[in-house]
Amino acid sequence: MTPTFINALGGREAACRRYCQVKLELGDGAYGGIAHWGGEQQWVEIEVREAYKHLYPIIRPALCRIRGGGGVALKTLLKVAAAMAAAADHKTGQNSRLKNDTLMERTGYCKSTVQRAKLALKMLGVATEVLRGRLRRRSERLGSWRVGDKSRGWASVWALHPRKPVDKTRRSDGGSIKMAPHHPWGHLLSLPSLREVLTTKGSVDKRAAPRRPETKEEIERAALIRKGALLAARWLGHPQTPAWARRHTARGWARALADAAAHGWTADDLNTTLADWARERRIAANPTTPIAFMRWLMKSQDLQFPPHLLAQIALEQERAAQERRAAQLEAERGRYADAADVDSPGRRAARSIVRRASIAARHRKAEVLARENAARAEWITHRRNADARQASEGADE
Repeated sequence: MTPTFINALGGREAACRRYCQVKLELGDGAYGGIAHWGGEQQWVEIEVREAYKHLYPIIRPALCRIRGGGGVALKTLLKVAAAMAAAADHKTGQNSRLKNDTLMERTGYCKSTVQRAKLALKMLGVATEVLRGRLRRRSERLGSWRVGDKSRGWASVWALHPRKPVDKTRRSDGGSIKMAPHHPWGHLLSLPSLREVLTTKGSVDKRAAPRRPETKEEIERAALIRKGALLAARWLGHPQTPAWARRHTARGWARALADAAAHGWTADDLNTTLADWARERRIAANPTTPIAFMRWLMKSQDLQFPPHLLAQIALEQERAAQERRAAQLEAERGRYADAADVDSPGRRAARSIVRRASIAARHRKAEVLARENAARAEWITHRRNADARQASEGADE
């Protein structure tokens, strides 16, 4: 390190704080199974950008639930990714060690934004946290102080890699296929072949990967699982979905919801089914094994008639009933369309007959009342005379 470079960094102490820090060495095999990247620019501008474009709508609900607040914008994610890529090994994309404070200083974002961006990179599948940061032990801290490193913790170690598997990261470069990075030992090292152990006889004979569906049933089942994953992603992002459903990812729910997705079920249908089940039993659903519970609940439903289809059928039936009532009313109106006017001679004659009948009925009622009153008065007079006779006879005795 030249004096000019030291002065450009702000002095000896500033340069030592940046470059004289002790790093925690990882054990053998720490990066096993992690692909190498194709370069810093390719990883930031292609891998991270494409992963954000295709997967961010799926991971955003889980990201907001874990870190709280909102999501992370593409511009912010690319800036944090570029800072992490600048600190990684330029050949492999491994050994990226930057503290949150350093990322905050280089990007200008707050701590929560940096943490949310790092979690988004992990959930998008383009970064792996090989070693989680922790506080240094007392012996480690004393050993660091002896060499001038006053840090009190170890930064997380990240490996930056493409989202797709290694054997599918081929890209065309100048007309030639750019293969995945070779092992650092070279391609001349003779390793034992595991083809007979890791693959089936059928796939060995066909020289194909064992993951490839070989029958029509497997192909159809794979398509159903993809539909189930899409339904699960929409269900997990629905605001009315219960919290216990988010214990599993969309990939974990894919097989349980595959049959429902094949019959056209939606996220509203699943929530409606859960609400009906809770209303019938008067208890809120909180299963210990959510996937097993949903499998059992879906088996008790008629998948050919999802709730939204039943609601649509009921709406169409109600609409048809209203149309029938309107038709009947219109028929009644048509029946009396040819009726006579209000002031026609027939209607005047009918009203006069009704009026005379009403007057006659009132007269008859008045006569009946008069006869009843006369009979009652006569009965009272007779009763009084009888009482008077009895009283006089009693006095004579």
